[in-house]
Amino acid sequence: MKYLSLSDNQRRIQINAFQLFDAALDAERRLKSFGGSLVWKTSGKRQYLFKLADRRGNGRSMGPRTPETEKVHADFHAGKVREKERLRSLQDRLAEQIRFNRAALIGRVPNVVAHLLDKLRRAGVDAHNMLVIGTNALYAYETMAGVFFDAPITATTDVDLLWDNRARLKLLTGDTLSLMRILQSIDPSFERLTGQTFRAANKDGFLVDLIRQLPNPPCSTLPDRLGPDHDDLVATDIWNMKWLLSAPRIVQPIIAENGQMALMPVLDPRAFAAFKLWLAHSQERSPTKRPRDLSQAEALLSVIHEHLPQYPLDEQALKMFPKEVAAATLAATPAAAFLPHR
Repeated sequence: MKYLSLSDNQRRIQINAFQLFDAALDAERRLKSFGGSLVWKTSGKRQYLFKLADRRGNGRSMGPRTPETEKVHADFHAGKVREKERLRSLQDRLAEQIRFNRAALIGRVPNVVAHLLDKLRRAGVDAHNMLVIGTNALYAYETMAGVFFDAPITATTDVDLLWDNRARLKLLTGDTLSLMRILQSIDPSFERLTGQTFRAANKDGFLVDLIRQLPNPPCSTLPDRLGPDHDDLVATDIWNMKWLLSAPRIVQPIIAENGQMALMPVLDPRAFAAFKLWLAHSQERSPTKRPRDLSQAEALLSVIHEHLPQYPLDEQALKMFPKEVAAATLAATPAAAFLPHR
């Protein structure tokens, strides 16, 4: 057995935590809909309602002052106050829930990973742009299944981020995006490694790698970093990331070691298991890493079979992989032992 089920109490606390977290995220979205401000401006002898988009005064007129625009103005400000109060109340409850999460020992994701994911989400980076594809993704899958993988399977000191540079980044802030600046806002000791510009490390040796699909042709002008900052991480190219980029994507709430919550964008668990199984038998992979890849693949295939029936393992689910990779995965599933031989 490479995993254990959560206790009934842990399940209860986890469910409550994610329900509360979802409500807080909804409150954030509601408040953002009241972004900017509505003000009255005088032009000549008349007043006009202006929707200001930024502090520089940019915006647009919503018409002269009338009973209708006065109602728009009043509703906007009342709604903004209401949503601020709602979010503040939920944040107070979240602070209490975080303590419950720690006491129940259900926080698993390294704090730096959860903090990074939350910062990326707030900047506007979502599952269309970035995916966690390394060992840390197992925390999302175990949460989906209500289990804990054994520590040797999940222990890691790095996070691998697969960047889909085909998708346009719609930033929620006025600033340009820099992965290094985000990392250094979390921990100032993060530095880009000399000679490995795709990788950053902090003083504790925790690594963050940025990965992209090898362009075709290789001389393509597709971007290799998130923004214009020349000191930012430069994505390393891997030839078969197209398999993963073609797989369905999931956004799973997770809980950090400190009890904080974040959203982790990951692959469909079947695609992750298939890729790990391929790595375990690939000559491209370091021989020291293959046994762990195999353990992770086998554990996840078992969890999918036992706890995630909504993810049936069949050829359709693995159509983004070469036929031989899909066939090897299906043959390795626990259910395969019960299938008639052809």
